[in-house]
Amino acid sequence: MDLNIYPPLPHKKDFRIGVLGAGFVVDECHLVAYKKAGFNPIAIASRSSATAKSTALRHGVPKVYSSYEELLSDPSIEILDIAVPPNATLDLILKACERRTVKGILAQKPLGMNLAEATQAVRACEAVGITLAVNQNMRYDHSVRAGKTLLENGTIGEPVIATIEMRGIPHWQPWQAGLGWATLRIMSIHHLDAFRYWFGEPERIYCSTRQDPRTTFAHTDGICTYILEYANGLRCVAIDDTWAGPAREGCPADLYIKWRIEGLNGLASGSIGWCHDPSTTPSTVQYASKGHHGFQSPVWAESWFPDAFAGTMADLLIAVEQGKAPAISGRDNLRTMNLVEVAYESAQRHEAISIRADPSPAPARETSPIVKPARWWSLPSLFNQPKAAAAAHAAVNNFTPRAQLILAGARKEALRFHHDYVGTEHVLLALIQLDRGVAANVFANLGLEPDAARIEVEKQLDIGPKQKPTFKTPFTPHMKKALALAAREAGAMNQSEIGSGHLLLGLLLEGEGVAAKALKTLGVQAERARSALSKELSNPGPRFRPSNPSRLDSSFGV
Repeated sequence: MDLNIYPPLPHKKDFRIGVLGAGFVVDECHLVAYKKAGFNPIAIASRSSATAKSTALRHGVPKVYSSYEELLSDPSIEILDIAVPPNATLDLILKACERRTVKGILAQKPLGMNLAEATQAVRACEAVGITLAVNQNMRYDHSVRAGKTLLENGTIGEPVIATIEMRGIPHWQPWQAGLGWATLRIMSIHHLDAFRYWFGEPERIYCSTRQDPRTTFAHTDGICTYILEYANGLRCVAIDDTWAGPAREGCPADLYIKWRIEGLNGLASGSIGWCHDPSTTPSTVQYASKGHHGFQSPVWAESWFPDAFAGTMADLLIAVEQGKAPAISGRDNLRTMNLVEVAYESAQRHEAISIRADPSPAPARETSPIVKPARWWSLPSLFNQPKAAAAAHAAVNNFTPRAQLILAGARKEALRFHHDYVGTEHVLLALIQLDRGVAANVFANLGLEPDAARIEVEKQLDIGPKQKPTFKTPFTPHMKKALALAAREAGAMNQSEIGSGHLLLGLLLEGEGVAAKALKTLGVQAERARSALSKELSNPGPRFRPSNPSRLDSSFGV
């Protein structure tokens, strides 16, 4: 079985990288991994010029700048690799945004001092078109990636409970004493992000912390335990124990990081080699499912430190290369930063805390209701602005039966998430459930896996409060715009009705909704989709019949 443990690499590996910082993580991880991957760090700067020079000499970095500002002013640098203490991160990102010379930034976690700083960094980069990624490198540990694959390919089945247990003694950085941080923002942030990577967004968290007896600086979060509760019943439990017994005081050590995922069909468990001696010990995984006679235990030579650091940089370079958002984007990382802050709040209040649906003041999903039409799939009733209605109605008269079925399915998706509106995300979820028809063929021609699209959409959604179903669920403004664009495309193709393919194209062209962002993240471009749709319409296939009509039935008044 291919566990997809190696992340994809960019076609263009010679992006010119400038590195800000020259401490342990740059010296032992970043630059080591970049050399293995064939990346191109051309310059480095640090608070200590001597440290920068020695690091550059050791790794063959050709240019050493005497200050961060000097490196930032080099217009030849395309990618910034920021690995400085978190109280300096935001300032460097803002300075890079002012200069507008780089294409992408990879910033070490945590992304600033708090969620507010992280949000400011994200907005600044978005405003000037710089792609921002955050170095959540545990996602790229090989066993963690294997766990993700085993979840996605059904080996584990629906997850029931998952755990991460760390009995390890980190090397605290000198700057942590001044900030009063021990574990939550330094180590737990990896584990919280791994849970998000595996399972999406939790509903609430309960966190309990205590001081680590060995750590001498003032802190509250030395030893951390927390439980994440998911809407589907899944529970994720972590123990982050930086005491790990008196292992530095004369007692034999038993240090490890282990994870385990139990599902309805199977289970998987793994270990992270970082805690071992040497720290480059490869991680491991073992897995089995119903019908297996034993555990499968593949092996590999790579390790979290340093090899996972190639994955984070590769993700950013691919995003810059393809003009899409990275998997570890700054905006995605706001949810991890939010989890950390809510964990601190939970520990302080000694109670479970619900996770804020949108950690950033910027809208992450569509929530504004619109007009409530009586016959909600009839095109003229979708618009309350005369110009929009006239433009759309001039192009087409209505939707094909298949498109009506999709819109009905979208409403079912909205109800599944307890949403009182129908947005682009719900329509896309309904579209990808169809295994035949024009849109399904377009998906196939574009090389888009339906499960990948579903996962990409669902990880951005939150379960709303339970409410009484209504037959007048409104469309959001983003969805109205997508429908108008779908109508325009149908008219331009001399079609009298909006079909499933036009709906897909409308979602893409709308550009701002959850569906458009998810599709772009997966590399789907509007022009390619339009070309594929034109080919499908010029070679019509058999009439559509849903393979699973219970998923997209007509029980919603259509």
